[in-house]
Amino acid sequence: MTLLLSDISKLLPPVDQTEYRKLNHELFKKQNHTCIIIDDDPTGNQTVYDIPLLAQWDQDTLIQEFKKQTPVFFLLTNSRSLPQAKVSIIYQEISKNILVASTMTNREYTIISRSDSTLRGHFPVETNTIKQASNLDKVILVFIPVMFEGGRVTVNDIHYISDKETLIPVDKTPFAQDHSFGYTKANLSEWIEEKTEGQINASKVFSFSIENIRTHSVQLLSKQVQALTPGSYCIVNAINYHDLDKITHALLLAEKSGKKILYRTSSSFIPSYIGITPKKLLTTEDLIPKNVKSGGLIIVGSYVPKSSAQLNYLLKYFDNNNTIEVNVEKILNDNALSYLNVISKQIEEKLNSGKDVVLYTSRKLITGSDIDDNLNIGSKVSEALVKIIKGISVSPKYILAKGGITSHDLAIKGLRMRRSKVMGQIAPGVPVWEMGATTMFPKLPYIVFPGNVGDDTLLYTITQKLS
Repeated sequence: MTLLLSDISKLLPPVDQTEYRKLNHELFKKQNHTCIIIDDDPTGNQTVYDIPLLAQWDQDTLIQEFKKQTPVFFLLTNSRSLPQAKVSIIYQEISKNILVASTMTNREYTIISRSDSTLRGHFPVETNTIKQASNLDKVILVFIPVMFEGGRVTVNDIHYISDKETLIPVDKTPFAQDHSFGYTKANLSEWIEEKTEGQINASKVFSFSIENIRTHSVQLLSKQVQALTPGSYCIVNAINYHDLDKITHALLLAEKSGKKILYRTSSSFIPSYIGITPKKLLTTEDLIPKNVKSGGLIIVGSYVPKSSAQLNYLLKYFDNNNTIEVNVEKILNDNALSYLNVISKQIEEKLNSGKDVVLYTSRKLITGSDIDDNLNIGSKVSEALVKIIKGISVSPKYILAKGGITSHDLAIKGLRMRRSKVMGQIAPGVPVWEMGATTMFPKLPYIVFPGNVGDDTLLYTITQKLS
């Protein structure tokens, strides 16, 4: 059943206007521990700024971050693009290395397992692996997939995607039919039961309702968190940051009292938890020096329907002479290298002449026989785009990468990123990174455009802004 957000808001108690975000910042700072966001896709930093992004997680790297007392950093695993067996290995390695770094530096930490606001990803494998490898079997798992910047809210335990004012249950959207991570439930308790194959019964999942969040004190809410049985699951309802900031304050108070919590959330929870205030959207002047003469490069690899709609809108207004389609069937062949080299040279010529270029994969979706096969095809497509980028010697004035797998692989494998920082957002939910000194193009503005963010015009709007 679809609902109107305005109708729901009329039925709810008024929001608590206390500025919990500032209180969260003070409480997080006093805890003096490190928050590590293990991100299954590079888009989770779409709500924050001035935070390090790490593409490696060996012990020495993590020990250095703990020694520097870095309060928050991301580990970019891109695990959503990987087979489940490989994901388990990676998350075991990360968790054990974090534990070693914490022990050697005597510094406490909290882990946020950041994933998709439309419920796609390797759950519960990732959180189970973190718990087992980190000796955290007794922690409670708090599940908060809301992402307001993308219109994702949770009401009466049902997760919705907003289409303007209309709220659509997430199981009635194309995301529920995802060829790798499909599901049938929008009620989060039932979704957890579905994804854990019945190991966690929906009736055993604790829920914080919006009504209780708005009417109860944070002290009472915190006591309810503390009373949760070790190993239990908890979901949070929220339709705005007022709701989220208040329940997050209660969670921080519970942690202060010694409650151990592992978080599985989308990106809106992160600024609420660390208590950073919103920052204005980045301007062209913030990103591109006036003396830059090369063109920009827009790369679209994502296949979700929203990405294709945004691409189609962009192509209607873009110079056809500066658009290049990459034929996916050709790049899946073993002898695709010469084809990719030609594309690299075409891009380089256009960038040198100051032209912005759109590079996009053909829209025909090619699928395999199972989930791992589908992920393997996606990896091959991404590897082809990486080879194209490696063949370019001129630095674009910016790179915009559309889609999580695409943007991760282009940054780490193509541009050789090891550490960078998120500068802020160019549009709501669309982060910009500044490439580090050791990358292929230092200081390059790198725009990570999630596949499922924005209306049909947003890709076009951003490229016009940057031109």
